[in-house]
Amino acid sequence: MAFITGLFLIDAPASALNNGEADNIEARVKTIRVGRQEFPYASAQAYRYWLRTSLDKYFSHEWTSSPITQPKGGKQQAYTAGDPIDFADDDLFGYMRAVKEETITRVSPFRTSTLVSVAPAAIISDFGVMARVEKETGDKEGVILHQHQFYRTSLQGLFSIDLRSVGTFTNQIRSGFQNLGEESIKKATAQNLQYVPDLKAYRLPITERVRRVQVLVRAMGRIEGGAKQALHYTDITPAFVIMAVTRGGNHPFGHSIHVDSDQKPQVHAESLKQAFNSLGDDFISGVYVGRVEGFMDSSQSVLNDLGLNTFHPRQAFDMLAHDLAEHTDWFD
Repeated sequence: MAFITGLFLIDAPASALNNGEADNIEARVKTIRVGRQEFPYASAQAYRYWLRTSLDKYFSHEWTSSPITQPKGGKQQAYTAGDPIDFADDDLFGYMRAVKEETITRVSPFRTSTLVSVAPAAIISDFGVMARVEKETGDKEGVILHQHQFYRTSLQGLFSIDLRSVGTFTNQIRSGFQNLGEESIKKATAQNLQYVPDLKAYRLPITERVRRVQVLVRAMGRIEGGAKQALHYTDITPAFVIMAVTRGGNHPFGHSIHVDSDQKPQVHAESLKQAFNSLGDDFISGVYVGRVEGFMDSSQSVLNDLGLNTFHPRQAFDMLAHDLAEHTDWFD
């Protein structure tokens, strides 16, 4: 079993990318508190939403989003079509569709962590007003006060894509693996999809499986989104990424970033050396590294010493997407 495993950093110089519950007149950012220190974060759900909307916006001719149904009657419920054969979105991101007739679920082959600040960050409260003067009278009564929080940091996220599961739809009676309903099974049979007895699964052609992952990987290098962009415009495309195709889903790069005395992220040389020396047999591809010039510049010498070629992050994602088509065995 092969997985794409990667770590990326988003540079957030003055940002509020994912907000929590408001407190009176103040919009509050999401944070994790450790002792007296606060670590801003963006939820995995937020990141997946940004990625999905970016796929819709920039890859609509290559990517098929699944329609959303929200039943009438006031139920707090919504679900996608639950059709991974026709919709790449359902295939890669998973689903749970529970209706009266049947319940189908799919574990997401694409997994991502919470995006957490690499270091504690000061949370800044910005005070503002809505005070447009009425042109005729100059009356300023009714000024509306508001506050919002923001921070300056780098957010770290991990991701993984289970390549064997992409385009492979199991029909097992257990949660997360009953991927297909009655109509989907009929469709799989009608389209002569490969049946995999060991997995009790139907499988799309390899060209389509590869293509879907290629589109997702390319989109990760072009992602945009986040809250408060009108006030704190932030480029959320990764400023740094390191990734590889590995055997098994354990993450070799999870500790490859540390912070220096100024609380700035840096590549942890010894962590990467240990990963390559101890987990070398798990790597079945080269290591793809992307870094934006002007971000973590002092880490470039470390990467050079480790023999890692470095490109722009978008190039790194595109190179991995290209190599997927050259190594269809990664999907076995």
